[in-house]
Amino acid sequence: MMQRIASRGRAGLWLAVGFAAALAVMAAGAGPALAGYKEGKEAFDKRDYANAWKELEPLAKQGNRDAMYLLGSMHQMGMGVPPSNQDAVAWYRKAADAGKPDAVFMMGVMNEAGSGLPRSLPEAFNWYKKSADRGFYPGMIKIADMYGKGRGVKKDPAQAYMWFTIAERNSPPSTNDKFEIPIVKDRLATLITKEQLADADRKAKAWKPVAGK
Repeated sequence: MMQRIASRGRAGLWLAVGFAAALAVMAAGAGPALAGYKEGKEAFDKRDYANAWKELEPLAKQGNRDAMYLLGSMHQMGMGVPPSNQDAVAWYRKAADAGKPDAVFMMGVMNEAGSGLPRSLPEAFNWYKKSADRGFYPGMIKIADMYGKGRGVKKDPAQAYMWFTIAERNSPPSTNDKFEIPIVKDRLATLITKEQLADADRKAKAWKPVAGK
């Protein structure tokens, strides 16, 4: 990935990083609220999508946000059901409304790509921001990148620096981002004043994820 930074000279690589991280979260799953999710998730992991759907659909209809999220993923990727971005968005939206941060992030992905709904970078940014505010790492990376480039939001190197700093402190140990984010931050630091730099560091240090849906 270091070579990709050198070749691109920008933070654009973070879309792939963020999306991969979101898929990793999907694979890991989350604590289910209703019985039957374990069986559905195990079937999903074994690629037994017929049984996965059988177990997960009733839970999703009862409001289990983890089941909703997996149904969205199955529709998006055509796992055991015909691929449908519209149906994927419908389930992701329900899971997002129920407060699942990775579903909130995926709503950003779908808006950015124009999959299942009209493409809108400002709307994508809003969803990514919601996931970042809740402490979802891929969302932090995405909005930092979008602030840095002015994609879907007014270009703001100071905000980009702040969010990359927050992301750096929340970087999963399994990634190389802790080595690469400083490179991006050094570039951004040349675009802002010392006062802006100090303010960004102060705000990043004081930042805490919000709770709730």
